[in-house]
Amino acid sequence: MNGKWDPFEQPIMSVDVFLTLYKTNHHLVKQLEEQLGSFELTLGRWCLLVALKSGGRAMLPSELSDDLAVTRANISNLLNALEQAGRIKREFDPSNRRRIFVSLTSEGHDVISQVWPVYEQTITRNVGSKLTIEEQEQLKGLLKKLF
Repeated sequence: MNGKWDPFEQPIMSVDVFLTLYKTNHHLVKQLEEQLGSFELTLGRWCLLVALKSGGRAMLPSELSDDLAVTRANISNLLNALEQAGRIKREFDPSNRRRIFVSLTSEGHDVISQVWPVYEQTITRNVGSKLTIEEQEQLKGLLKKLF
């Protein structure tokens, strides 16, 4: 090299932080996907079930799309797969038949109950066993500053 700065050898810190976040996320998603696969779930489908459970009510597809920060087309695909598996149901709004509400079925509630302990164990194994509670709180606070 001719003495010039090489961004690939010495990336600026913010780029290095971003790449570390990306690789960490990829690793964690891979670990979760492996565990969720045994329940015939992807991470996207799981997150949609959790969003419905957390919401505590039937939700519009657009609300789920906004909550999960994914496109309407992606939500539609997730809903189709979960409905086919009997984990959610879609029903027309009786007061406005152009609106569709999505809710969990009893199968959806059962799957959440079965999967949640595996979900927690996977995250604990990959995060909680490597960082102290204080470090986790600090990391959470720092990450919240980014959005």
